[in-house]
Amino acid sequence: MKAQIPKADSLIRISEKIAKDSVYVRLLNEIAEELSDKDADQSLHFATKAQEQALKIRDTHGLGNALNNIGWAYYRKGDYSKGFDYALRALRINDSLQYLPQLAISYRNVGAIYNSQAKYRESMDYFHKEMSIHTKLNNSLGVGRSLNNIAFSAHRGKIKDSALIFGHTALEYNSKLGDQYLIAFSLRTLGDVYYEEGSIDRSIDYFLASLTAARAAQSNFIIETSLYRLGKAFQQKKQWKESITYLQEAVAVSKILGAKGEQATIQKLLAVSYAQIGDYKKAFESQAIHIALNDTLFEERSRARFAQMQVAFETEKKQAEINLLKQADEAQKEKIRDQRLYTFLLLVVIGLVMALWLVSWRRNQFKQLANKQLRLQKAALEQASFQKDKIFSILSHDLRMPIASLSSVLQLVDKQNISEEAFAKIKHALGKQIASLNTTLDNLLLWSRNQMEGVTDVQASECALYDIVENNCHLLTSAASQKRIVIQNEVSIMAKAYVDVHHIDIILRNLLLNALKFTEEGGSITVQSREEEQEVTLDIIDTGIGMSEEQIGKLFKINTHFTTTGTKNEKGAGLGLLLCKEFVEANHGKLSVKSEPGNGSQFSVTLPKSKYV
Repeated sequence: MKAQIPKADSLIRISEKIAKDSVYVRLLNEIAEELSDKDADQSLHFATKAQEQALKIRDTHGLGNALNNIGWAYYRKGDYSKGFDYALRALRINDSLQYLPQLAISYRNVGAIYNSQAKYRESMDYFHKEMSIHTKLNNSLGVGRSLNNIAFSAHRGKIKDSALIFGHTALEYNSKLGDQYLIAFSLRTLGDVYYEEGSIDRSIDYFLASLTAARAAQSNFIIETSLYRLGKAFQQKKQWKESITYLQEAVAVSKILGAKGEQATIQKLLAVSYAQIGDYKKAFESQAIHIALNDTLFEERSRARFAQMQVAFETEKKQAEINLLKQADEAQKEKIRDQRLYTFLLLVVIGLVMALWLVSWRRNQFKQLANKQLRLQKAALEQASFQKDKIFSILSHDLRMPIASLSSVLQLVDKQNISEEAFAKIKHALGKQIASLNTTLDNLLLWSRNQMEGVTDVQASECALYDIVENNCHLLTSAASQKRIVIQNEVSIMAKAYVDVHHIDIILRNLLLNALKFTEEGGSITVQSREEEQEVTLDIIDTGIGMSEEQIGKLFKINTHFTTTGTKNEKGAGLGLLLCKEFVEANHGKLSVKSEPGNGSQFSVTLPKSKYV
């Protein structure tokens, strides 16, 4: 006979699906409270789970609530010793937190257990404290329950006037609330008062009304206690069969509650009623059950007392062992002091040795570091010397000839040893040499500054690449026409890059000059663009003489750099490509080359579309 409790079942289903946090603890406590007056064992089960989880996650509010629920479950099961222990633990926690809703319940639990131990005045004090908090919190249900508890304690303490006043006040108050459990409790208490004064019929009316309300509330505890009282009242009227009917049902419900003490009392009453109707077999059986339950309760209480005695004995035994250990400890401490002194001296010696070793090691490390720095400086100086020699070699090779040619022509003109016709023939060639010399000097100045200072002051902005390419193509039109080379600008009008305009201008001019230099007459140079999500690439493609893999590998290294005359013996210092690479990288780009001998070359400049982060 296990009643279905829809709200509890619904809460249990929810608890199985949520994370085990403070919300989970609160839900377990709600389940325990919902079952508290219906199924004490199940209530204890969920309250214990709430306690364990609250301890794990250090949820003190949830722990105070769980301890209250555990204490109440033990009270309902008749284990007042455990109930009182948990009630006091809950009271201490909730009082320290000043968590008023649970503090009120702690007062109620302590009051209920005082009541069960016949300490009625103390019980009523705690119930009044409980009611004071509920009033402050505007908790109507809490106030109604407190009124019930005060009336019940007054009745048990034989304070009849207070019992009747608070009993009727509670019934009227709870009837307005419409809470069936509280109404059942009020009716049962008034039934007790009238039973004690001898108004048996009137008490039966109240007990029957209490039973009806308890069934509506599905409160097994009030159902069982109302049935028990009806059985006892009908015994007073010598209506034995009616008494047996109510007492048998009371036994069944008490088994659900696990209340052994109340089962024993009911079985004793049943034995009397069975004997009165002549059913001595059942009377004997009930009496035997009564005795067995009392023995079980006695054994449980004895075991609890024995456990307490055993704890006390173990404590005394441990204290004796502690005293013996203290004596041994003093001797051990003396030995430890000597060992510590020896250890200290040993550590001092080891420390001195370690300090000397550390000084030597650090001196050696500094020496190694200094030697390493000297080697690096030597290598840097050697590299700088090599670069200097390389630059002078380039200058002597590529600047000497145009200057010497210009000097010779000037001497001829000065001596008037050259005719106008001859001068006209060499004028064009001399102009090309001077233009090449000018470009070489520009590149040399830029490259030299970059070597000394690095590429600094990059003024990047969003640039339209088509216009820059078009401008450089236009500047080189004359030079291209002399070799009948076509320069085509196929860059997208929409192509944009986030670069320094001056830098990209120099890059494109040098790459186009390089393409003109190594493209034979009648060839072509094409500038194209390719776009990706974050980058744009300019491809400078010529139909020139091309390069081998070995030559490509030497292009951008000063120590392996080489210069080559163009298809019409054009000169150049070869610094333009080095300058291009440095400017491309300064703008967070990449410069790459594809070429095969006899199949032209493709120089690709990849640049960012937006500000580099």
